[in-house]
Amino acid sequence: MSIFYRPEEAWVGDAIPVFDGTYKIYFLADRRAGGTYGENTSWDMVETVDMVRFTEHGTALPHGTATAPDRNAYTGSVLTDRDGKRHIFYTGHNPDITEDELPLQVVLHASSDDGITWEKTSGFALYSKNDRYERHDWRDPFVFWSDEKACYIMLVTARLKGASAHTGGCIAALHSHDLVHWEEVEPFFAPDQYITLECPDYFRMGDWHYLVYSTFSERFVTHWRKARSLDGPWLSVPGDTFDARGCYALKTAGEDSGRRFAFGWVPTKKGETDYGPWEWAGTLIAHDIWQDRNGDLFSRLPEALVGSFSDPAPLDVPFNDDGWRIGRVDGQDRLTLADTPEKCLVETNFSDWNDAQSFGIALRCDPDFDKGYFIRFEPAFNRMTFDMWPRQEPGEFQWQIAGDRPQMVELERWIDFPATARLNLKIVIDGDILMANVNDRVTMTTRIYNHRDGKIAAFCNGGGVTVHSPSVKTAP
Repeated sequence: MSIFYRPEEAWVGDAIPVFDGTYKIYFLADRRAGGTYGENTSWDMVETVDMVRFTEHGTALPHGTATAPDRNAYTGSVLTDRDGKRHIFYTGHNPDITEDELPLQVVLHASSDDGITWEKTSGFALYSKNDRYERHDWRDPFVFWSDEKACYIMLVTARLKGASAHTGGCIAALHSHDLVHWEEVEPFFAPDQYITLECPDYFRMGDWHYLVYSTFSERFVTHWRKARSLDGPWLSVPGDTFDARGCYALKTAGEDSGRRFAFGWVPTKKGETDYGPWEWAGTLIAHDIWQDRNGDLFSRLPEALVGSFSDPAPLDVPFNDDGWRIGRVDGQDRLTLADTPEKCLVETNFSDWNDAQSFGIALRCDPDFDKGYFIRFEPAFNRMTFDMWPRQEPGEFQWQIAGDRPQMVELERWIDFPATARLNLKIVIDGDILMANVNDRVTMTTRIYNHRDGKIAAFCNGGGVTVHSPSVKTAP
């Protein structure tokens, strides 16, 4: 049984999480009708308290008919109004309903008393007025009540009318006092930087306001920004993302205690091979989000996810209080640690990396590193990367091995090495999903299809590093 959730005969698209005593995660259920991504997509819902065990509630918001504006029911948000009524605002899309030969996108509405059974609101259809924003980029509404503005605010993925095709994406804002009548106001965030800013999300934590959005132009990634006010400015910092290419469209939900999780999806790869292109939708995954005293956000593995691995697996090395020093000034040194179980938690620590060019952990590798996956730390570049070998199917000639690709594209995370004396690395492997976390701060997720078994090994290229307290645990 997989630890990460995916329904039978469907894939998880954008998540729409809410917390009301338990975490209810609505999501776009992609059944890949006719082999097409995101076609005839409805909202399904699962419920969890620990991000490991899920209760399915089936389809919550079905898509419309072939002629309806919500033939595809796309992303939105769920909220409870001040009278206790629950509301969904969501995106309607029908490729046959067009304007200027482009499909229109529209914000639609449904309501519920229990959050499980929903009734669509006949007659509610919120299009862009077409004087400030384009009408075919108008989706992913996120609605919340603002005490500061004394009204409901709707954030919408939009594009400024007549703006650059490359940098005109923005987050529109609309205000309402009754959730029925909406007034377009000045853009909430228009950085003149992206094609579009998808799946907007907003929340407060302590004294800080946070804006979350996903992009696919400069990178496929989910960003967060912080501000002291709802009016901004929205500040970015190094490492202002929740994950890398292998986890997209994260949105958050939290408790009054301040505990908060971000939910996204790990995309599949075409042909279920590491060499295939990323696809839309996949498997649900959660990040445990926390805030430091500067208001910066970091992620760690959910506690129950780590705790689900409790059975120690045998190691190939004896216990060593002082750790193992590996490295050589003129090449690579390796330390084989254990076999790689199909489902496991791998944990180790690194310190004293001195002049090491790079170091890290190999997984499902053979003794010569001719095949395998590699979590590699590169202090000179302040980054953690994901790599594999071979990087592509070898060509006719020896040099056709993607040697010009330093790691898997877009699978890297920023690490502040000058401020770091020790690295704690946790890696969860569940079949074809790998989720790695460093120091309860930085997370990176990906698919691993091609290599199904092999060893776990520490390695160092140039210089030296000390490996401490390695462990491998499996689920009972």
